[in-house]
Amino acid sequence: MNPFLSSLSGKLAERWVATLVLPGALFVAAAVCAVRLGHRSAFDLVSVTGWIVREAPRVPVAATAVFVLAGATATAMAAQAVGSLAEAVWTRPWRGPAAWLARGLVAVRGRLFDRAAARAGVDPVAAYRPRHPAWIGERFRLLNARIAGQYHGLDLGLVWPRLWLLVPETVRTPVQAAESQFRSATRLVGWGVLYLGLGIYWYPAVLAGIGTIAVGWSRARSTTATLTTLIEGTVDTHLDTIVTALGHTMPAAGFTGDLARRVNDRLAKGD
Repeated sequence: MNPFLSSLSGKLAERWVATLVLPGALFVAAAVCAVRLGHRSAFDLVSVTGWIVREAPRVPVAATAVFVLAGATATAMAAQAVGSLAEAVWTRPWRGPAAWLARGLVAVRGRLFDRAAARAGVDPVAAYRPRHPAWIGERFRLLNARIAGQYHGLDLGLVWPRLWLLVPETVRTPVQAAESQFRSATRLVGWGVLYLGLGIYWYPAVLAGIGTIAVGWSRARSTTATLTTLIEGTVDTHLDTIVTALGHTMPAAGFTGDLARRVNDRLAKGD
């Protein structure tokens, strides 16, 4: 047990350094440049280096380390909070005044959807029409719609947590990896927003913020596509597992509407 705990603590420490300390320390360094340089001398890094060399002997090493570590951790937590807010904007319904903007965006997405369907010469399924203003939220919504459409109204929100308990580790691993990459992408967007805020005092931070947000957004889109595909594939290939676990038998003709209703009713506790 002791070697296992030591290995686990080592991995947690490595992850803590990689996700919190290093990006946070970089932001602290950028903040120092912002305070010392401002807009007028934005790229005069030589003066910052000279200031650090002059001041370093006056400040205890331990105090400097504590300051950098505390600042890095605080900014990393702020970036994670902003990233969680970005995730909520991407995936959850827009409420209040934002609902007006959401309706306009959904209407635009709907027109583009209709044009693409017309060019392809297909009659689109009504449930597949865009209903969320953000591409990522629409992709997750479409995942639920596709499962319900293919399996006669089966509720993915009810099935997935139970199915996750039954699938083997070889199935979980790629899903967990994709989810971890999605969280990292949202956190990257959070860092970009913090750099944009720092740009009020030091305009190079604006460039860094825009680039970071663009990379985070691109990664979030790609990992969303991967994650939803893996979840849908897991349901497609292991649906019989949860059906059997609930005491039902998969009909020879395949998953039926009656079986979907019974599974939904069982998992929703008859609600």
